[in-house]
Amino acid sequence: MWEAHNLGNPDFLWAAIAFTGGIGGQQRAPCGALSAGAVYLGLHYRCPPDEKQRAKQGRVNAREDAAELVKSFLQRFGAISCFELVGVDFSRPGAYQEFQASGIWRDKCDQYVKFVIEKLYELEEKRNVTKDQQKVIIYTQPGCPYCAAAKQDLEERGITYKEISIENNPDALREVMRLSGGKGIVPVLVTGDEVKVGYGGG
Repeated sequence: MWEAHNLGNPDFLWAAIAFTGGIGGQQRAPCGALSAGAVYLGLHYRCPPDEKQRAKQGRVNAREDAAELVKSFLQRFGAISCFELVGVDFSRPGAYQEFQASGIWRDKCDQYVKFVIEKLYELEEKRNVTKDQQKVIIYTQPGCPYCAAAKQDLEERGITYKEISIENNPDALREVMRLSGGKGIVPVLVTGDEVKVGYGGG
């Protein structure tokens, strides 16, 4: 899973290694592929804790994606616990070794891992589409403190934006005049059909 998502750092792999057979073979726990997927989501959305807005949104995204992952897994396979999925009691001495030797895991566990990886790609693509839809165009002017504050807010929230300065740009100035109802106020933020004139901290 880590290789598929090009995370690179082997520490990520070791962070999920004990999820084999549930958690350390305790099969009442969720499938190890699901648990590893949840770890991946946390790592995927991680950011410096001092970036409070971005960290807050990252926590929300990770929880929402994990919930969607579990829900779709349950719908597909009818269960999420290791024991229910593989039908082998690993608490019996030698059972896990027999399970590995039998090759049953190729038919069962591999499909669970494949499903989780494909779902993670799907969730990531969905987030990327949403980001594109939320892409902001911001009209600014050099030296404008409100423009600087608006850009900082967007960056802290992890929102992609395109900046267009009205300085020495007659077309941009005309667009700002149109969008602001002739007031010529900056910043002007355009998100799809939504237009926000000025910035007041949110």
